[in-house]
Amino acid sequence: MSDLVKGMVAGAVATAVLSLVMVLIGTTGFEPQLELTRMLLTLLGAPASLLALGWILHVLVGSVVLGGLFAQIGPRLGVDTHAKGGVLYGVMTWLVVMLVFMPAVGEGYFGFGLSVFAPIVMLGLQVLYGAVLGWVYGRLQPAHNPFTKHHPA
Repeated sequence: MSDLVKGMVAGAVATAVLSLVMVLIGTTGFEPQLELTRMLLTLLGAPASLLALGWILHVLVGSVVLGGLFAQIGPRLGVDTHAKGGVLYGVMTWLVVMLVFMPAVGEGYFGFGLSVFAPIVMLGLQVLYGAVLGWVYGRLQPAHNPFTKHHPA
């Protein structure tokens, strides 16, 4: 299995964990406005009734796009473990979400249009995603492992 595929598998696992936490947050009512699946639909101009499409997009972005991207840039982040690289990657993706995605869906920078807690909750979610992503990716033993003395080409 290539490192890219390992990144996507790790992304799928991390997305599953993130999705479970998102559902739990939604059921508690703590941050009901923070529905990433509906925000993805808003970004596409699709009606909110297509919730299944929002979840499909969420899974594809988390596993294929972000997981695959981590496989490419994770080893270059300058940390000593994959899990730490994942946490750093999670913070980086959080910044992109706060500065690009949130304004694009009309919630303003850092999602303050949702609530004052939105950026904090999102940071926690993205760090969790990144930690799981990095840990699983490391467990899959990628061929390009910067944490070993020998790097296969």
